[in-house]
Amino acid sequence: MTPLRLTPAQLRVLSKIALGKNTDQTASELLITSGTVSVQLTSISRKLGVSGRAALVHAAYLTEQIPRPEREIFDGEFTDIEIQTWRLLASGASVQWVADVCRVSRRTAREQIKILRERVDAANDPHLVTLGWRYGVVDQSLVDMASGVLIAAPVSR
Repeated sequence: MTPLRLTPAQLRVLSKIALGKNTDQTASELLITSGTVSVQLTSISRKLGVSGRAALVHAAYLTEQIPRPEREIFDGEFTDIEIQTWRLLASGASVQWVADVCRVSRRTAREQIKILRERVDAANDPHLVTLGWRYGVVDQSLVDMASGVLIAAPVSR
């Protein structure tokens, strides 16, 4: 699937979400209403063909509609479970899906996600995706979304 281009207003909203801002913070910083943020996110979801804020951020990075974060080296290593959880969240997987794939309870999956967020100082799951791109855990190789959509990543020239 080749997603539709986002408008400048949608890009501004999604860029704030990628930085870990919630709806109210995004609205306040952009001087718009929370309702407008929600409407923009719904429209972005339709255009990109994915749902969930983490998947929206990942799809926008994949299609290079928002600038990808500069790469950095993380001081430490990530476990296979952390990497798998990170990639599942980026692809739009629910907590239950993460639990099923990792063969743990929903409660354990939620705790794993919380610990990972704390470890990298992520405000929320969309911000976790941004940090995943920054640390090279999530990248353009992850194009298959949990929704079943295959995002067309740009071809390097």
